[in-house]
Amino acid sequence: MNDFALAATPGSVTVTAGHPARFTVATTVTAGSSEPITLRVADLPAGTTAESTPPVVTAGASAELTLHTSISTRAGTFTLTVEGRGASVTRQVEVRLVVRAAPVVRAAFYYPWFPEAWKQQGLDPFTNYQPARGFYPVDEATVREQVAEMRQGWITLGIASWFGRGTTTDRHWPAIMAGARNTGFAWAPYYEPEGVTEVDVERIVEDLHYLRITYGGARSPLAVLPGRGMVVFVYNANDLTAARGCATVERWNQVRELLAQRYGESVYVNLKVFPGFRTCPGTSRIDGWHQYGPARAESDFSAAPGEGTYTVSPGFWKAGLAYGQEPFLARDRDRWRAGLARMNASGARWQLVTTWNEWGEGTAIEASAGCRAPAPAGTWCDWRGDGISDLVADLRDLPPPGAPTAPPAAAPPSARRPADPPPESVRPPAGPADPPSADPPGR
Repeated sequence: MNDFALAATPGSVTVTAGHPARFTVATTVTAGSSEPITLRVADLPAGTTAESTPPVVTAGASAELTLHTSISTRAGTFTLTVEGRGASVTRQVEVRLVVRAAPVVRAAFYYPWFPEAWKQQGLDPFTNYQPARGFYPVDEATVREQVAEMRQGWITLGIASWFGRGTTTDRHWPAIMAGARNTGFAWAPYYEPEGVTEVDVERIVEDLHYLRITYGGARSPLAVLPGRGMVVFVYNANDLTAARGCATVERWNQVRELLAQRYGESVYVNLKVFPGFRTCPGTSRIDGWHQYGPARAESDFSAAPGEGTYTVSPGFWKAGLAYGQEPFLARDRDRWRAGLARMNASGARWQLVTTWNEWGEGTAIEASAGCRAPAPAGTWCDWRGDGISDLVADLRDLPPPGAPTAPPAAAPPSARRPADPPPESVRPPAGPADPPSADPPGR
């Protein structure tokens, strides 16, 4: 009978949540002849997946075992069993995984509304730029490439636009979840209905439950902070007064209570700031606050109640508007780099980038190959860089506090050039401007 032994090196790896732990699993023939061995890992903590390269190894050879932790992985020490299954015997070896909580989470806002949103408002495509990836659809292969690139910039969370059940963004959510599987990258919804109208508590509860049961699970990329709940950022852009904003705070506190009572589910709520947000009676119960105002290069809310945020934007040039027409923010790499340094020094728990791929408003850090039409001299149109977006390279070179020594290797650039999208436009209208006491107009 064939038999084999397993050994793993190192025996223990310590990582920050959101980053991978790597082991080498060596196999040795102890009786008979060599045979294929399938490797798997038991007892993985929630928010963690395992990947063996190759997945099946011939006895006598070795495989690289990667444990992909995410921000959903709880801190602690875990003794895990690596199992090798041959034709007639199964052998095991133990490894130890030590996970430290991430002191800082770097995230980017992401828009899963392509190819539909490439054509709208009489423009095709609806952007002033030429995305290096082409006018792509949001599918699993595209998202997997994008996730690999975002991780190069230490981005471990995507805040993905979600307008409700059955909407265009919801229909693309399966693709973004599949594209992040086995990567350690996590997704959180950007709850957009609040930017359209005041949403009642009942609908929000059912929306959040839908997201949890449809896209969640122990091995899912859906972000669920240990002991806190599913991460939800809220685009409550209509809160232009303290009275209206404080009413939103109260509604979301009611959402938290009803969600727990009805479904036993918890939620981590991060609301958009509004005038007087610090003074609402229920503010202390909200987990965190952010600003979405990409026409401003930086928004520092690191000292906001709960967990603070610091947001950076590379620029704002909306399709259909003349260059320089307000709202507008010209791209400037020196300013961008300085903003990243200030973000790192801010002490904010959440570092937010607006945006990965909002091409219509011209805020993307995803690589651009140029401008669609002649632009004024000095306009930064091409930031493809050397195999990776220049803006992502700057994020890579300025890792957030607590990050490991090197980001994961990037996936090779794609040679795919997706076909132009069909003539359909479903992107919702832009939201209202931010209040003067907050930031310049956003969407």
